[in-house]
Amino acid sequence: MSKPDAVPPKIRRQALAALSRDRLSSLTEHFELEVEDRRVLDQHVDALVRARAVDFAEVLRMLKREELQSVCDALELDRSGKDKEVLVARILGGGEGAPAPKAPPKNGAATAAEELSTIGKLTVDQLERYLWSAADILRGSIDSSDYKGFIFGLLFLKRLSDVFEEEAEKLIAAGESEKVAWNDEDQHQFFVPTRARWSELQKVSTGIGEALNKACAALEEKNESLEGLLAQIDYNDERRLGDAKNRDTVLSKLVLHFSKVNPRNSSLSEPDMHGRAYEYLIEKFADDAGKKGGEFYTPRKVVQLIVELLAPKEGMRICDPTCGSGGMLIECAHYVRKHGGNAKNLTYHGQEKNLGVGVSGWLKSAQGVVGRMSVPACRRAG
Repeated sequence: MSKPDAVPPKIRRQALAALSRDRLSSLTEHFELEVEDRRVLDQHVDALVRARAVDFAEVLRMLKREELQSVCDALELDRSGKDKEVLVARILGGGEGAPAPKAPPKNGAATAAEELSTIGKLTVDQLERYLWSAADILRGSIDSSDYKGFIFGLLFLKRLSDVFEEEAEKLIAAGESEKVAWNDEDQHQFFVPTRARWSELQKVSTGIGEALNKACAALEEKNESLEGLLAQIDYNDERRLGDAKNRDTVLSKLVLHFSKVNPRNSSLSEPDMHGRAYEYLIEKFADDAGKKGGEFYTPRKVVQLIVELLAPKEGMRICDPTCGSGGMLIECAHYVRKHGGNAKNLTYHGQEKNLGVGVSGWLKSAQGVVGRMSVPACRRAG
């Protein structure tokens, strides 16, 4: 048995955060710990870390091998080995078969993750670096021109799930029943069905691509405005992601990567930072893929000049027939807000031939930058 304080609280917290909410709930129930809201993952983690009677080694031995491997990934440790005790010893930092932690990758992915674990409100710069570090996971596995679809798609799934949970928790705090808060579609801007919630996706260890595809399909089924926008990203694409084993390896790393970022509204330092981060990434992806940036992204200063000439006002309907990444629509919202207007009192329309590019534009628009839209921006042209 390890001493209660043998593993630092920060390490225990980081390890436990790699587990699903259901697994954490079963652990807090096993140790008979009090958790105010059992639907909040962080509260389970806090209870397990704070409890002096909880032996971290015992917690680890209760986990499945796949869960221990996820913990190893979160702690930047070697995940190899079929023997659970070897993995447990490695996580505890002692015993035979416990090699030293892997050196942080030169690409900066570990630095970005470490930075997120120690900050308060998420800033644009921190989010940009963290999202770009997701590309490091894909390098060598798929063509760089395909990066953006998988990264934008997974961030959007995480964002939708986290905001949905945030809304549900606020409803419960306001006195609404859990049944209504978690199951009433009318209470949410975007309703996230159970199979599409991040806590469920974290449980999947094999067939991850299929699970993600089904999650996207479930989201489109429950949210008419998402129709045709998510299903075009095929997470089970053998041509791009390789055989089943390689797909699971790459996608499990991406799911773990995005599990460490908290894109809830309450965690953001500014309301429209997702839109700015998307624009940054689109330009980076264009450079990385060796393509002309204009295919994905019109320089911000050019967009600002055009919007200044258009001078949009409340009550207008704005249409961009070649919306690309949606930057023009977003800048129109910024302009109206900057001049004292309500950016939500406009209707935004867009079309885009390249749906893969258009999706990222709609994702930006859907994150509260322009509010609810009567017609989703960046529908496929034709």
